[in-house]
Amino acid sequence: MINLSQYQQIFDIENTTERCKKVNDTMDQFWKSELDQLAGELIGQDYRIATYGQTLVTTYHDSLNPKYAEQKKDTSIGKKYFAQIVGNTGNKEFNLLTLEFNGVERQFYINIELSFYQVYELIKTGRLNSMLSELDSEIRTFTRTGSFTKNEIERSELEQTLTAMIKPRTRPWVYFGLALPLEGEYQSTDIVNMLRVIWEKTASLRNYVFEDRTQSAKSSHIMALIASVETSYSVSLFGYPYQIHYGTLENEKSGTREQEFTLKRDGQTIVQGYFYYSEYDVRSAINKPVLAVNVEGYNHIYANVSGLLDDDRKEWWIKKSFKMQNQDNEVLKLRALDLLRQNGIPVRNDNEYLTGTYNNIKQQFEEELAEIKGRFACAALLFAHVGGRGGFKFLETTAPSVEPVDDDSANDDHSTEIVEYNSNFNFSVIYETIQNCSLTFDKDLIRDLHLNLTALNDKHFVILSGISGTGKTQLAKLYANAVYGLSYEADNPYLSIIPVRPDWTDATALFGYYSSFENGYIMTEFLKAILHAQEEREKPHFIVLDEMNLARVEYYLSDYLSGVESHHEIPLHNRDDLVLIPSKIKIPPNVYLIGTINVDETTHSISDKVLDRAFVMTLSEVDLQTFWSRVDDGVRAELQNEFVFLKLLNGLLAPYHLHFGYRTMNEMIQKMSSYLALDVEHQGSRKAMLDRVIAEKVLPKLRGDDRIADLLKELKETFSENLNEESVSYGHIIRMEKELVRYGATQFWR
Repeated sequence: MINLSQYQQIFDIENTTERCKKVNDTMDQFWKSELDQLAGELIGQDYRIATYGQTLVTTYHDSLNPKYAEQKKDTSIGKKYFAQIVGNTGNKEFNLLTLEFNGVERQFYINIELSFYQVYELIKTGRLNSMLSELDSEIRTFTRTGSFTKNEIERSELEQTLTAMIKPRTRPWVYFGLALPLEGEYQSTDIVNMLRVIWEKTASLRNYVFEDRTQSAKSSHIMALIASVETSYSVSLFGYPYQIHYGTLENEKSGTREQEFTLKRDGQTIVQGYFYYSEYDVRSAINKPVLAVNVEGYNHIYANVSGLLDDDRKEWWIKKSFKMQNQDNEVLKLRALDLLRQNGIPVRNDNEYLTGTYNNIKQQFEEELAEIKGRFACAALLFAHVGGRGGFKFLETTAPSVEPVDDDSANDDHSTEIVEYNSNFNFSVIYETIQNCSLTFDKDLIRDLHLNLTALNDKHFVILSGISGTGKTQLAKLYANAVYGLSYEADNPYLSIIPVRPDWTDATALFGYYSSFENGYIMTEFLKAILHAQEEREKPHFIVLDEMNLARVEYYLSDYLSGVESHHEIPLHNRDDLVLIPSKIKIPPNVYLIGTINVDETTHSISDKVLDRAFVMTLSEVDLQTFWSRVDDGVRAELQNEFVFLKLLNGLLAPYHLHFGYRTMNEMIQKMSSYLALDVEHQGSRKAMLDRVIAEKVLPKLRGDDRIADLLKELKETFSENLNEESVSYGHIIRMEKELVRYGATQFWR
């Protein structure tokens, strides 16, 4: 007999350690066995049983570890338990049936689940209502609202509710099944029979999921074939030789894997782009596998991979269209396809081009994979060249008649409509987007920045302080792009990054001024952003003042701070002949200002007037281990020992605030990797290589008085032991020790 009221009592245990152990001991093995037996009856094979047990065990052990005990003290882990039958097709796993006991909601659920994208496809194809009508009235519908909560939706409102989630980019899972109070007693056979009933009554939905996952697995195989190509591709474009180099395929994040590619000529990087291999279109929520190729932040190819699935061979013809403002898009398209034709890519009907032929029986392409991937990259580069977005242009002997376009209203040349940028300040959505980036920032830092920028209704000003190279500007850009659902690399028309100059002495540096000499108003990037924010008040506009304390902040920023604080207009000019520039401007509440500062002898301190009006965040912690885990596997394998030493060196410098950031570490790693790529006869010793990068990238910032005497001693011993006393780095430390004794202060620079 299963006593569900006793289950609830266990979930209500306050102590996390005791609760997790009790839930695991009471429920995991029993329900895992019951579902395994049921799955064997219903499916037979190609399944596994997934449970909450591993999370419970991990949390239990962490709560006993003094290092993690405090953060696990108030966790909600262990206030629920679930067991699932997980199916598999083509290495694609998906949940077929779930039993969940939820102590937070005091309910137990038996349901099947569909992704938001799967349900939305049913809506788009007009099949949802008919499938829902086949379900018994006892089958209820829920969406996930949190780790421990669900929200019930009436069937008649499901389509409207999910459609309304498209623009905010909310993508919850959708559940169909039973929900009963977590109380009373049941025979285990009664609950198993409920599971069996839900299995039978949701057969149409489950079969749809299986069919969708099967198609997805086949499409993923096609994308995996293309992604597997890592050898460089040589091509001649406009009479010049180029090489296309492919980066490492990143791990899957939210159904998408990305792979960087670089166009080079004679070793010089010309432009970078990305291949995106996606199970679905995140922005439009369309449930179709997509291969997209991006150049300079714009998708120029957007191909539906499932169109290749057939019983036999299928040619991959991709349609191309341009949708750009103030341009003759037909002329652009014909020009682009003509360039494809000239470069050996077949074209037909003046709107399609061929990338390859796929044999569904053999599950492989008939052409060389390197040639197919090269066609994709070349086509995207040529489309970017013709469209002019992002400012990328090939060098042509005879330039075409198409003028470059600076059009920020769309981010996808192949789309049938102009992209609309939709902002969303939901932290869960922002954090998920940021998680998909390769940059290293922990959740606490991102959450703090989010709250600092959004806590006040009309004042949004954050200062990011820290040593050089900790990613302050990167963090600002990453957050601004995440608000719009954009990747870090994407172009964001609502973000302006403005480098501060040391000669900024008053507000004209930001707001411009009327020049009698020029007979016109001198416009600034800052003023453009403010005017843009006024025009589109519903959109948040981000402005980053990079290295803002290179000049005295209170001098050039005083008018802005006063305008935000008082809500008064800021005067710009008093002329009647300036139509496009207003005489006064008011700072709208949709402006988000982020300043980055470094604190050294080249910068100015920040006055209290400025500090009182900003949240100040310090980025001093550097998580080199996480940074290292995201470096290419090959690089990590060959430079592991060097990384360990650099990490040790950083640990010695950190207590004196002389440690280095991600930028410095990344550049040292890149140089050493390039060093090892040289022919053996041109290489020296690995110690000499390491010695050089330390002397060039780490030691130049070393300076101080008697307080760094112990540091110099530690560095001398470390360099003597690991680099030898003939090393350049050891020599610098010996010199600096002597200078410290003689002058009471020392620095790397002589």
